[in-house]
Amino acid sequence: MDIRRFLAELRGRGVYRVAALYAAGSWALLQVADVMFPIIGLPDWTIVTVLIVAALGFPVALVLAWIFDLTASGLVEANKAAVDYGRLQLSTARLLELGLLLALVGLVGFLYLERLSSLESPAEVAAEDSARANRPSVAVMAFENMSDDPSAEYFGDGLAEEILNLLAQLTELDVAARTSSFYYKGKQVDLREVGRKLNVNHVLEGSVRRSGNRVRVTAQLIEMDSGFHVWSETFDRDYLDIFQIQDQIAMQVVSTMQVILSEGSRAILDDRPSVDPQAYDYYLQGRQYLRKSLSPESLDSAIALFDKALLLDNNYADAYAGLCESHLGFYNLELDSRHFELARSACETALSITPQALSIYVALGNLYTTSGRYAEAVALFEKALEINPRSADALDGLGNTYSLNQQPDLAEQTLIKAIEVQPGHWRGYMKMGAFLFQEGRFGEAIPYYRRITELMPDNAHVFSDLGAAHFLHGNFDRASEALRQSLELEPTALGYSNAGTALFYARQYSQAADMFIKAVEYAPEDFHGWGSLGDAYKYVEGKQGLAPPMYRNAIKLANKRLEVNPTDSETMGLLAHYHANLGERPEALTFLARAAELATGDMYTYYNAATALCALGDMDEAAAALAKAVDLGYSKRMIAVDANLCTLVERPEFRLDARDA
Repeated sequence: MDIRRFLAELRGRGVYRVAALYAAGSWALLQVADVMFPIIGLPDWTIVTVLIVAALGFPVALVLAWIFDLTASGLVEANKAAVDYGRLQLSTARLLELGLLLALVGLVGFLYLERLSSLESPAEVAAEDSARANRPSVAVMAFENMSDDPSAEYFGDGLAEEILNLLAQLTELDVAARTSSFYYKGKQVDLREVGRKLNVNHVLEGSVRRSGNRVRVTAQLIEMDSGFHVWSETFDRDYLDIFQIQDQIAMQVVSTMQVILSEGSRAILDDRPSVDPQAYDYYLQGRQYLRKSLSPESLDSAIALFDKALLLDNNYADAYAGLCESHLGFYNLELDSRHFELARSACETALSITPQALSIYVALGNLYTTSGRYAEAVALFEKALEINPRSADALDGLGNTYSLNQQPDLAEQTLIKAIEVQPGHWRGYMKMGAFLFQEGRFGEAIPYYRRITELMPDNAHVFSDLGAAHFLHGNFDRASEALRQSLELEPTALGYSNAGTALFYARQYSQAADMFIKAVEYAPEDFHGWGSLGDAYKYVEGKQGLAPPMYRNAIKLANKRLEVNPTDSETMGLLAHYHANLGERPEALTFLARAAELATGDMYTYYNAATALCALGDMDEAAAALAKAVDLGYSKRMIAVDANLCTLVERPEFRLDARDA
């Protein structure tokens, strides 16, 4: 075969041109399908169909190009005589032309195959959906206290939580998070409705009666589709046998639901450490305080009880984990670095005793996230996910860490996966809402917050967050209603702070100050409340002199926060704002520079820079910072009502137009 004659034939018949045009056109068609098909509701398999049809059409197009020529009068049979074989020379230019053509076709082919391999067929999608729906899943409800002593309530709650934690370690079983299932404690509810909301196919409920050293535990497993009890048993034992009761209940749940366990999961059920019974009792009492609305009083009580447990058994990993959670709770309330160090020490001790404890990895991961040690936090959450890849708590923590570490794409993917794993867990929706809120996607955050109000209609915190999202999205009436509901349900520092912010933007500065005073009363160690109070006093006639002391207090507390997390760009931006309002230019500019270096893609970094530079009188620099914030998603609606942005709203680039209204 004469290669030159063959290549000349291909060229003369236009096969080169058709191959290049077909490959490029098919790739463009794929891009359109990839974007448009999901928007109009078509499933992924339709994109696969486009790929297959385009691939099958490629050789057909080449054959047609060989046989026919496209002319002004239509398709005609190719004229072989018109091909000049003698003129084709295998020069460097012609070889390069051929090589580029083959590279183009090969690249498009590779991208096709890669895209095809990343998509699932309709059968695979259906199989995955079926597997997800058929995975065994259970919600463990708080066990009812049937004892004569109401104070023994902790025992039933603790027993149920320990069974839940044991089952949650099994990768073959989905277990609803405690914060979701225990929400229904004491409520008159239809268990089948609970199962629907928590997206589980079984519910475990029970009761406990304790008298001296005797305990009677009754447990029932209900299948949600039928509503029938598929297993029920009463255990009447000595208190020393409580661990055997827990294990037997867990094994019966697994057996009744016909869960096939791996060797690793079976080892979890078989390998139960021995614990001093009195230490265990103190531990359960401490956990009961952590299940309450956290306050300094409840956290102090929890710490005292965990310490008592450790005096009896200094190798009790769960008690150390309880101390870790207690001190982390204290730190989140008061931002006191002493509690941060105590939490870290307790968690690390717990891990040294029980290196496979998922809950401890999650607690320590949250601790490191709080301190800005993001790489270490990610490693800990990934370790937790090695133990159980479907741990919603680990996925929530990992997503939050990615968000704080300026990795929004990874954050969103991880938080969506957490919701997919446990679609009935309110905390997953809370984390996703908070992420979208932080990204400035307020309208997208609202449905997630609204979903939590459906799952937990008496949660004051979420109504406060929902009000803030509505407000920043420009829905002021809905914002006011949500904030009112929040404070009616439970007065909290966050609720008062959000209400104060709404009043501040409404230019009702005196009333805003009253709300911020309440926020400070509820959380005196939180610098945000003091700083917001300073902002409000700036505009209250006759009280402007009260603003500087508020800013001073905010600065002192914010610097304590930086001692724990020296990479907290948000706190640095607010410190710049506080110093600027005190006229302290060098300090303000230093914090602005540090914040900008750490979070170049965060709109709040530039917003805080704009407010600080406004206070310093650097209007052009402030305008440039605010323009950057707007580019990153900051709402012009908020600029129009924000007194901290001084006269920037009067500039043409920040005025509202039809698209912003």
